[in-house]
Amino acid sequence: MSLFASKKSRGRRPARRKRREHLLEVTATAETERRRRNQKMLLYTCEALFLAGLLVVAWLGVNLFVEHFFTKNKNYEVRVVEVNTDGVMTREEVLAKTGIREGLNIFSLSLDSAQNALTAIPEVQSARVERILPDTVTIQIEARRPVAWVTPRDTGVDPAAVQGSCLVDAQGVMIKPQGLESTHARLPVVYGVPTEEWRAGQKIEMPELRAALDLFRLAGERNNPEIKLRAADITKGWCVVAWGDPQTRLTFGLEDIAAQLDRLQLIMLHVGQTSQRIATANLIPERNTPVTFVGEAKPPVAEPVTAAKKP
Repeated sequence: MSLFASKKSRGRRPARRKRREHLLEVTATAETERRRRNQKMLLYTCEALFLAGLLVVAWLGVNLFVEHFFTKNKNYEVRVVEVNTDGVMTREEVLAKTGIREGLNIFSLSLDSAQNALTAIPEVQSARVERILPDTVTIQIEARRPVAWVTPRDTGVDPAAVQGSCLVDAQGVMIKPQGLESTHARLPVVYGVPTEEWRAGQKIEMPELRAALDLFRLAGERNNPEIKLRAADITKGWCVVAWGDPQTRLTFGLEDIAAQLDRLQLIMLHVGQTSQRIATANLIPERNTPVTFVGEAKPPVAEPVTAAKKP
C-alpha cells in the first residue's frame, strides 16, 4: 500500500508545480501591465504639463509683444482728435461722452462703446468713430433733421408755443426742440399725435403719421402745378386731412399717396383754367373724385364703412 501511495504522490508534484508557476506568471504579467499603465499615465501627464507650459509662455510672450509694440508704445498715443458735431453738441461734450482724449493709447479705445454713447443722444441720427494710425481719432456725427412739428390738437396757434409740441425727423423719431430756429418756423405741422406717449429719441409708431410725413415729402417734389401743404390732421386715424390754404381741406388715404397726388394735380390743372378755388377734395376714390369749391355747400364727410353684425 505504501508503495502505491508513494507513486501517487510523486505523480501529483509536477501538477502542483505547474499551477504555482502559472500563478507566478499571471502575477508577474499583471504587475508588468500595471507598471506600463502607470508609465503611460505619467508620460501623458508630463506631455500635458509641457503643452500647458508652452501655452502659458506663448500667451505671456504675445502679451509682452503687444504691450511693447502697441498698447504701451508711445508712438500710438492719441495726439489728434478730429470732431464734427454737426451742431448737435460741443467738442468738449463729445469728448466727455465718449471718454476719448489726447494721451490715451489708440488701441485701448473702444470704438463701439463710443459710437453707442453718441447714438443714444436723441438729437443724433448716426455717429462714426474711427482710428487712423498712428495717433489720430476722427468722430463724425450726423444730426437728426426735423421735417415737421407734431402736436396733440389744432389750437390755432404756432405749434412752437403749444405745450406738448415736438419735432420729428423723416423716420418719425421725436426730437425735443432745444431752441427755436428760423428753419423750424417754416416746417409743416401734424395734428392729432399724442406726444405724451413717447420720449425724445423714440420713433412714433403711428401709420397715419408715417403717411402724413410721406405726403409732405412727396408733395414737395411735385411741380406743374406745385402742391403746397402746410398742415395735416390725422385724428380720424384712417385718413390724412391736409391743407395749404386755410379754406381748403384735402383728404388722402394712408396708402398709394403718389397716385392720390396725381389725381390732385389733374384737378388743379382743370380748376386752374377757371376762377374757382378748391374747398374740399377726397382723393381716396380712384374715379369720380368728390370736389367742392369755395362758396359751395360741402358734402357730408365720408367715413369708413363697417359691415353691421347680424343679430
